[in-house]
Amino acid sequence: MAACAAALACVGGASAYPWPIKPFNKPHPVRANFGDPRTLFSVSPAAAGLFGPGQFSFHSGVDISAPGGTPVYAVVSGTAYAVNREQVNVDVAPGLTFQYVHIDPVLYPAHPAIAGKTILGYVQKASGHVHLTEIRDGKVTNPLLKGHLTPYSDQTRPRVTSIEVRDPQGQPMSVLGVHGTVELVAQAYDTPQIPAPGVWRSMPVAPAIVQWRLVHTDNDKVAIPTRTVVDFTAGLPLPRDFWNVYARGTYQNQPRFGPTIYSWMPGQFLFNLTPTLLDTHTLRPGPYTLTVIAIDIRGHRGSLQQRFFVRN
Repeated sequence: MAACAAALACVGGASAYPWPIKPFNKPHPVRANFGDPRTLFSVSPAAAGLFGPGQFSFHSGVDISAPGGTPVYAVVSGTAYAVNREQVNVDVAPGLTFQYVHIDPVLYPAHPAIAGKTILGYVQKASGHVHLTEIRDGKVTNPLLKGHLTPYSDQTRPRVTSIEVRDPQGQPMSVLGVHGTVELVAQAYDTPQIPAPGVWRSMPVAPAIVQWRLVHTDNDKVAIPTRTVVDFTAGLPLPRDFWNVYARGTYQNQPRFGPTIYSWMPGQFLFNLTPTLLDTHTLRPGPYTLTVIAIDIRGHRGSLQQRFFVRN
């Protein structure tokens, strides 16, 4: 726990920078968090799309809501250049780059950019947001960490809304007779401090940290000490680890299955507490209490407990 608190407080030598849209010194709606699931399933839900192939990754920045045509400015001075027709990079110093995506660039060749003065491009009408990524020493960094994107306030508390025990085939198991090897899955999400407009108003975002622990209910002895499922304050896991962090049944906001986009549909964020299946033979028979904790980028916590009975 102390290590997580330190991670939330540590600024890593970063210098605070303002928002990329006006007003620069005022928070704007963040409609997607660092680490949110990105799921593009190849087939429809009716064809078992949720458990099928596709493209899966972690969101590598934050999405800041803004109307199409909104000017986007450099947050830190540097050298700006268009990567393609929707992205501008600003190299600030060796080892520090900012990426601005979903904008119509106005700077194509390399050009000096002054923070808060140089317009890099304009928010694309169809996107309704600018995606901001911070890359520090080759590592994507959460822009919402303290000492980075400023000012930023978050008083909302993340929620853990369900806990499920599954068998190795992914099917739900009765909590009255947990046995053999099992998968533990929890649904957790956060809500933005400032609601995004339109369809995004009710959409969830990922918490910064998800943890769990297991206690034998009879004697309150810790059976499995606190384990961290993911810690987005420390960066992003590799894309190949997507299904080690998120559990099957996860899909992004406005999910896509094949050619169909399910607009207005909020995402479902299920976390895989046991990427290596839990062998309940290592636990003595009896009642247990599983506690799952979700923590946001400012340290606010939400938790949920689920009791189950091991009966091998």
